[in-house]
Amino acid sequence: MSRAILPFCFALCIISAAVMADGQAEYSAERGAAFSRASAGLTVSSLGIGVAGATNLAQHLDLRLFGDYTNLTHRYTRSRFQIALNVGLANAGAAVDFYPMARFPLRISPGFLYFNENRVTAELHAEPGATLTMNNVEYASDGSDPVHGTGRLYLGGAGFMATTGLGRIVSHTHKRFTFPFEAGVLFIPTPSAQFNLLGSVCDATRPSLCQPAAQFPAFEQNRIAQLATWNRRLGPFHIYPIVKGGVSYSFPLRRRAAY
Repeated sequence: MSRAILPFCFALCIISAAVMADGQAEYSAERGAAFSRASAGLTVSSLGIGVAGATNLAQHLDLRLFGDYTNLTHRYTRSRFQIALNVGLANAGAAVDFYPMARFPLRISPGFLYFNENRVTAELHAEPGATLTMNNVEYASDGSDPVHGTGRLYLGGAGFMATTGLGRIVSHTHKRFTFPFEAGVLFIPTPSAQFNLLGSVCDATRPSLCQPAAQFPAFEQNRIAQLATWNRRLGPFHIYPIVKGGVSYSFPLRRRAAY
């Protein structure tokens, strides 16, 4: 978890540098000196709400560190199940921003997400009379001991990423604020799902035949088979879409060279 803090610390450090540099002459990044300018920014993306810090390496090349964190819970009812869905995103990475054109801020950014604990979890509780289907077999929740359980979709794991976008993250002119946008993909390990159910279930055709879920004939086998089907379907989703926008504040790291 400590590595996830690095981008946030980097952003805080360069924000402090901006305050210290206030009133100093603007350094001309167009002279090509590496690490002469930096930026701190806020972003909103499919990876979460985050911060980013960047600096220039050359006239057409910048280095960026970023981190994202989001924790949202949504409660709703579906098919007579009360569901609490939680989206937890926590990740950090680095990217190199290449600008192939001198006067147009088109950006090509290969990168690597080195920390990724993104996941979606759900808690569910059956209402009286609720039914559920496992591996094409229908069951009913026992009214006296309703079905309840948890589920988890894991979207974590390190991976390479590639995006393209518009707008400079580190301004190479006197402009302070920029509003960069980018879109691309992240290659992560194949997502995995798991879920467990407790309580008692009944035969949908014979409501009087009820037993704890773990003891009901063939219920556990059908749960495992259903889970295997869902995991097979998750295979293509190792390509995770990235859409990101935000605001970036640029500032000089050094005084203008004296002549």
